[in-house]
Amino acid sequence: MRFPALVAAVAGALVASQAARADARPSSPPAVHIPFVEGKPFAEILRRARAENKPVMLDVVASWCGPCKIMDKTTFSDPGFVDWAKKTVIPARVDAERGEGRRISARYQAFSFPTVVFLDGDGNEIDRLVGGYGAVDFQRGAEALLAGRSHLLVALARLKAAWNAEEAIPVSNALAARRDLARVRPIALRIVSEEGDLGRPEIFQVFAQLVAIETLDNDHSPETGDLIATFLPKLGNDPRRAFLAAALVTGLGKRGDVAAARAVTAETLLAVGEASPYSADVLAALGAAERKAGNVPEALAAFQRAAALAEKNGAAPGSRVERQFDLAEALAASGKPAEAKKAYGAGTAIGPLDTQLAARAARVALALKEPAAAVQHARQAVELSSGEDASAQGALAAALRATGDRAGASAALKKAADLDPANPEYRVATPEKPKKKAVKAS
Repeated sequence: MRFPALVAAVAGALVASQAARADARPSSPPAVHIPFVEGKPFAEILRRARAENKPVMLDVVASWCGPCKIMDKTTFSDPGFVDWAKKTVIPARVDAERGEGRRISARYQAFSFPTVVFLDGDGNEIDRLVGGYGAVDFQRGAEALLAGRSHLLVALARLKAAWNAEEAIPVSNALAARRDLARVRPIALRIVSEEGDLGRPEIFQVFAQLVAIETLDNDHSPETGDLIATFLPKLGNDPRRAFLAAALVTGLGKRGDVAAARAVTAETLLAVGEASPYSADVLAALGAAERKAGNVPEALAAFQRAAALAEKNGAAPGSRVERQFDLAEALAASGKPAEAKKAYGAGTAIGPLDTQLAARAARVALALKEPAAAVQHARQAVELSSGEDASAQGALAAALRATGDRAGASAALKKAADLDPANPEYRVATPEKPKKKAVKAS
């Protein structure tokens, strides 16, 4: 399921953009400059940060950004600030519209330039500075941020010392705007569980943001699922009920509770009807739960209904493609290759595929035993992401392996592992060394 619109609609962050302004330091020729790390894998930058026990100062820019260029010639060429940065941080820079920078800017929701995100060695955001700054002001802001004195960090500390739900709401919105799941989850869960009223728009927004981010990150927490289960009956025929139900069914499926997934699906469709924009997503989530449980006919039936509803309700093109790909895989698993190819063709014909859908198309083609088409889709995904998307590289590895290109598959899998080292799917097994035969004594 895709909920980018919900995340894009998150309330504004606490730290507002500031216009570039004159600095107290006298200007000087850019004889020195921040030694930004560029063109290196992000995982390598984080490893260096851990090794040196320093935070990362990540400058997210765009080639057309005027303030970015001004800061580069002034702030980041100021001798005093350069000296501070060399001692204090690991400076890195990415272009938000090129290569791995696209993935990184999406990860931290850094789409306003310039944005400088400060991270710990595990890649968790500490806080950020947005907008143009002179050297003195930027260093002052960075020092305050790293000392925990920024507006956001002070607000977080205040909540930790004395909880206040009304003060927590804007903090939750700010963290959700950055897709900061680790910090937004406990705050949002506490707000919703203690307030207990999704009828308030601001409370529902907090909860919807959390559910959307968990869905996008494929990280459904049991606590969120429990709250959804509690609130669903209270929503009656509210169309938003289907959005929450889709997330709950997904979580239930991952835990193997197919009976509960079926019950939630049936109750939801009865309450909101099949015309809800998210009804197809609820059925797709049920299909995934049935498939995981090995219930092939039931999975096929759910995916067929989901694909039909997505078309009938005029779902977004990306969602319609996903539903057709779901159906194609289910038909292939049911021993219906001709129908599977028809669904696969319908999905690819809907419109241009983005990186994720092209990678998905490659895996569907493999399920249909069409390795050449799989390689074509996977290469498209890699090209769209400039080679910096782990799922695209993983799909390419699987496709090349199916064609017998072991060297190409190994290279693609290694690249996927470099981009997403935490994903076990991309871990390259180290081949065992041949055991030496024992030499018998004569």
